[in-house]
Amino acid sequence: MRERTRPLLMGIVNVTGDSFSEGGASSPATAVDRALALLDEGADLLDIGGESTRPGAAVIPADEESLRVVPVLRELRKLRPSAILSVDTRKAGVARAALDCGVDMINDVSMLRFSPDMADVVAASDAALIIAHSRGTPQNMRNSEFHDYGDDPVAAVVAELAGAKAKALAAGVADEKIYVDPDFGFAKTPEQDWEILRRIDELHQLGPVVAGMSRKSFLGNFLEQPDPMQRLGGTVAAALYLADREVEILRVHDVRQVSDALSVWDKLR
Repeated sequence: MRERTRPLLMGIVNVTGDSFSEGGASSPATAVDRALALLDEGADLLDIGGESTRPGAAVIPADEESLRVVPVLRELRKLRPSAILSVDTRKAGVARAALDCGVDMINDVSMLRFSPDMADVVAASDAALIIAHSRGTPQNMRNSEFHDYGDDPVAAVVAELAGAKAKALAAGVADEKIYVDPDFGFAKTPEQDWEILRRIDELHQLGPVVAGMSRKSFLGNFLEQPDPMQRLGGTVAAALYLADREVEILRVHDVRQVSDALSVWDKLR
């Protein structure tokens, strides 16, 4: 039996102004401050996004998205050259600009559907790729037509991620550089999210797993907490469950609190 390892913590940095969880304007300067704070709190890597993909969010032009994230990336490369940086984007042009800044990872929440050449762009670099499951778009992903997963939502998500991973491999992305993410809340009902969370280890058949459950609506629905900022307890509980299932990366907002919980979890093992 291989030794269990503590999951890496990916701190979330939004430069969007309309995050589902934080809201409010976020300039490159404030995003850099948040990024530095998350690293100091124990984040192993950062995921920086310039376009909100919350339900109902509008698509923004690639140039505008790049103008949001590139200054943050450049400043972080100067201030923390060893930091591991990921960019959360579904646009190949934004990914290319981010890779030119030396980022280590691209996180595509569209499962390679939005930009047909995304896999080629990543393959031409030495970066890793997160393939996150989704259906539809942020504008329509809550439509019931996208919630039909048949009798087994986990098997359906695995199959769809496997198809996207095959596309990435065919483009030349190395197998060991591909991560998969079930993307809780994206075209899924709360019941489907819970089923996927319970059986998250089944995604390991595709490779290392990223899980972004932080402050998500299925937790709020169960806890009767409509305010995402009040979902820390649920987030920590889910994080410890995912750690027990040997998920490799946890994508979280509250790095210090989740890190402390994992430290206790690690001590008790």
